[in-house]
Amino acid sequence: MLFPIHTSGNRTADHATRQWGSCGTVLLSLLCAAAMSLSSASAFAQKTGGGAAPPPPKPTPPPRPPTDSFDENQLRYGTNGALASKSAVEKDTCFLPPLNGLRSPVVTVANLQAAAKAKKEYAAACAAVNDKKFDVAEQHLRKAVQVESKYPAAWVTLGQLLAAQQKTDEARQSCSRALEVDPNYVPSHLCMGDVAARAQQWDDVLKYAERALELDPTNDAPGYAYSAMANLNLHHLAEAEKNALRALEIDRTNSDPRVHFLLAQIYEAKKDPTSEASQLREYLKYASTPQEVAMVQQALADLEKRMGK
Repeated sequence: MLFPIHTSGNRTADHATRQWGSCGTVLLSLLCAAAMSLSSASAFAQKTGGGAAPPPPKPTPPPRPPTDSFDENQLRYGTNGALASKSAVEKDTCFLPPLNGLRSPVVTVANLQAAAKAKKEYAAACAAVNDKKFDVAEQHLRKAVQVESKYPAAWVTLGQLLAAQQKTDEARQSCSRALEVDPNYVPSHLCMGDVAARAQQWDDVLKYAERALELDPTNDAPGYAYSAMANLNLHHLAEAEKNALRALEIDRTNSDPRVHFLLAQIYEAKKDPTSEASQLREYLKYASTPQEVAMVQQALADLEKRMGK
């Protein structure tokens, strides 16, 4: 993660932009201009444990659409401080949020067949990510794909890491390499979708999300979330709501609570303040930093004031 959201006329998103517009980047994972990404308090927003800090995103005043993914402008992605837990997609991967929320049992043959040396470099990259040594992680990932060019998991993780540092062109190249290796690898499509979201290319975001969902319509909560975010920005509100709700159905543990914030924005666009308030309250149950709590509480207070409560 990845997910920018069009904020024009959207008070919930405007609150996020005002609160977080001057904050630093947060990646790893992915969330602050769209409904799915990290806060400036996230580990990629700072230099920690020897990791190189990516430059802070430029503030984007409303009503213009945000220029960065949600993970860089509004809310912190993920909970409990977990940056790169083992992905449920494959036990030997360490995708960043939101891709680490995938629950597919499918394992691509290309990852299994990767050279032992490449796998060793990938494991070292995962350890570095968990230690917040992101520059070290990037070095190991580059070595992994140098040793084994047909290693989609390594290309996807590298693409996510580069995207978090706002190296968009390099991120796109890495994600596309994963797609070339295995066109049926779901994380590759989601990786491309995240890069497209950062560029506000909503038709492309929708294309990649829909392809990911064609490959795995049962376990891909991030795919439904990306689809919801794209449909919101394309003003397809019914489809956006349906896909966001489906993401929540799959992600029963709320590993990505930002979907509740996304739904709040969808309901504001649909002029349904009751449902909007309900989703903001749900998000508050999982908000992990004082900044997040303050931002959402203020949005909720203003909404309830408008509702006469």
